[in-house]
Amino acid sequence: MIYFVYPRLNKLSGAERLILRLASYTTQLGAPVTLLTHYFDASCAPALGPRVQLIQTGARLQIFKNHYLNAPFEYLAAAQLLKYIPKDADAITFFGPPSLPALAWSSFRKKWRAPKLYFCYEPPRFIYDDADAVTTRMGFSGTLARPLFGLYKHLDRWMARRADALLANSHFGATRLRVAYGRDATVITHGADFAIPSLAQIERVRTQYALQDKFILLTVNFLHPRKRIDLFLRAFAELNMPNAIALVVGAGPEKDALQALVRELGLAERVHFTGFIPDEELPALYGASDVYVHTCKNESFGLSVLEASAAGLPVVAVNEGGPREIIADGETGLLVDATPDALANALRALANDPALRERMGEAGRQRAAANYSWERGAREFLNVVDAFGAPVSNVISRAAPPLDAPGDS
Repeated sequence: MIYFVYPRLNKLSGAERLILRLASYTTQLGAPVTLLTHYFDASCAPALGPRVQLIQTGARLQIFKNHYLNAPFEYLAAAQLLKYIPKDADAITFFGPPSLPALAWSSFRKKWRAPKLYFCYEPPRFIYDDADAVTTRMGFSGTLARPLFGLYKHLDRWMARRADALLANSHFGATRLRVAYGRDATVITHGADFAIPSLAQIERVRTQYALQDKFILLTVNFLHPRKRIDLFLRAFAELNMPNAIALVVGAGPEKDALQALVRELGLAERVHFTGFIPDEELPALYGASDVYVHTCKNESFGLSVLEASAAGLPVVAVNEGGPREIIADGETGLLVDATPDALANALRALANDPALRERMGEAGRQRAAANYSWERGAREFLNVVDAFGAPVSNVISRAAPPLDAPGDS
């Protein structure tokens, strides 16, 4: 049995989708997976395959409304999940910084001989890339916090280095892990397995948001400052195309500020904030749109970029981070500087050339199909398990026959 450890799955975003899909497809290949967590939100259920065993403790970790205030409780509670892992586990995979205390504690216990893998999307930004910006924004309290941030940085490095192997979601992400932790990481391929929406489903979306005969720009993101949705909105204002509509899909702490910016820019009638949209409804949104826009700051991968390409949308993205691996510039989308002017110019070029949009969208679909799949990622993951622990054949031989992956029937 392979164990996945993640303290809290409180929404179905990119990180949670990775965990659930990787667990599901690993099980589909015949290697059983148990997911250990304290909290599992109902929105995550559709992404979890039928053969994955879920153990949810129900421990209360959301004490405050602020995510950052709750983070210490998640970290401290992570180690409690170890008691559900038997000594004959084949491998234990810890996901993201909240699981690191459990990884560190497990490295001291003699109970498990199984390899301990750390799947890290990116080192904590606020103590690495964004440390100066965060402490400056905090003012005087930031000055006091600097030594604590430095201490946490050393602790994070020490805990991450306790892993037998590091896993990353892109070559860009692997480079960041090498800089932070001084170790190489194995890149695990992601996938996009959305169902193809029907024409009726697409038409319902167009009717719901009054999109008929409009040029539709879509972004799907957690509304957080690092996602730079404000950059998208300013580019949309500069585009100055009355027939265009911007769809902002997702929830998050920046929603009020972004809505205020929309009013300030005079875009209230042409920007729709949809809130959180379940996985099963996203394909119709992609299908109803003309261009996908990605503005996140140095995103380690960009799962929504891959999903958009797989859905046949051309992508306009800032020339940063993991999306540069997904997008073939000039072929499946356009990579531009992170400025409103550059984004607006790229969007204008696509708006004025439907044939170019069609060619890029189809090229993106083919590129995604050829290079990305969750099954491929699951096989790569099992290769790491095989290299550091029990042979995969032994893991699979103890498993029941596999069922279909989530969403199959």
